Amino acid sequence: MNFSRLLVSFFVSITLFAQVSWAQMASTEAVLSPSSMVSAKEKLFEMTSREDVAAKFVEMGVDPQIIQERIASMTDVEAAQVAYDIETLPAGADAGMSLLGAVVFVFIVLLVTDLLGLTKVFNFTKPIVNK
Repeated sequence: MNFSRLLVSFFVSITLFAQVSWAQMASTEAVLSPSSMVSAKEKLFEMTSREDVAAKFVEMGVDPQIIQERIASMTDVEAAQVAYDIETLPAGADAGMSLLGAVVFVFIVLLVTDLLGLTKVFNFTKPIVNK
């Protein structure tokens, strides 16, 4: 009975870490359109030239013109890597869920080790393995 609860809680916790993806059909016009082809440097120039981003740079003590010069001096590979990182890294609002996930993960690992008799962290567990 306890092992089945452990197994169910393990699978439920694993599904909490799963990410959802949505697939969509891409039209031929969208794929072949030359206007959709923007270089990584152009993307970075567009991002850093926005008013709110430039204001944040000034607030942090960085001259936006220096940022533009640095982007211009990047190689295409470096600019592509920075643009990719900006697009794929989570925003700061996701930190709470990451922290919650880490806490749940540590709890489950400690719970499993308690149930296997390797540790004794929680008082409410009894080892399922007899030594």
